[in-house]
Amino acid sequence: MNGDRRSGSGLTITAGTGPGGVVLSVAGALDYTSIERFGEAVTGAFGSGAATLIADLSGLAYCDSSGVAALVRAHKHAVREGRRFVVRAPNTTLSRVFALTGLDAILTIES
Repeated sequence: MNGDRRSGSGLTITAGTGPGGVVLSVAGALDYTSIERFGEAVTGAFGSGAATLIADLSGLAYCDSSGVAALVRAHKHAVREGRRFVVRAPNTTLSRVFALTGLDAILTIES
């Protein structure tokens, strides 16, 4: 799974393994045109048996409400299966959205 890249519609997802679990490095735009691919990447990562999935958002330039919903779905997927979903390095705008919506109390977020 290391180095698996998916791109198009302004979103690039690179999957690899790192300390603590599978890391999906997400770059570009997570929006209504790309959430299906993000969901497929999440399902694939959990399908590999990963106990923890880390969505590294340090390269994310844009995230609309459907992108936020996709992150919540990934969290719910993890909870349903007794696994862990971590959002890593969201930008300031996305961190503010999480705080304003109360998602910062639900999602596991690493700076």
